[in-house]
Amino acid sequence: MRAFITGVLLTIVAILGGIYLLLNQGKFPVGADNPPGWLERRLANMAVDQYVDRNAPKQSNPMQPTVDNLTAGARAYEQNCSYCHGGAAQRISPMRTKFNPPVPQIINHIPGDPDANLFWVVKHGIRMTGMPTWDGILNDAQIWQIVAFIKNSGKLPPEVQEAWRQAATPPPSAPSNQVPAPAGAAAPSAPSR
Repeated sequence: MRAFITGVLLTIVAILGGIYLLLNQGKFPVGADNPPGWLERRLANMAVDQYVDRNAPKQSNPMQPTVDNLTAGARAYEQNCSYCHGGAAQRISPMRTKFNPPVPQIINHIPGDPDANLFWVVKHGIRMTGMPTWDGILNDAQIWQIVAFIKNSGKLPPEVQEAWRQAATPPPSAPSNQVPAPAGAAAPSAPSR
């Protein structure tokens, strides 16, 4: 029995030593363009799911899906979230595959997670995924409105849909053939006749 326990312990030490050497020798691919392996993906997803379940607020969304709340959520979402997660102008973000793990396109695949879990993820972010914390940038009411918008984005009233589309429309810009003068340069003089 003692030999068996010793063998198990030596195996564990060998595995941990091999992992340490792999990491220490720079052989673990850390670039965002290297897909994670199945074990890394499984362990990371499990850790995120369990931690968020444990730490998310134990409440329902205080922001009811009224036209006003959905419109505010649509505007805040479009301004802060759509570039990575897809929006009214581009339902699939070009940034989708530029993060590792890939960015969820939550407008095309509405998350089934409880509202409180989405609130927690938006407020606190997820380490090593590119999902930042929005705490201090957005207040709790804004985050709850974004969550209400996301969860109802597949069945928006027409006026909310229009407000979302307008929020995605870029403002008109100056003609592209005009180049601003360098700082401190004299203004161009009027042509002489």
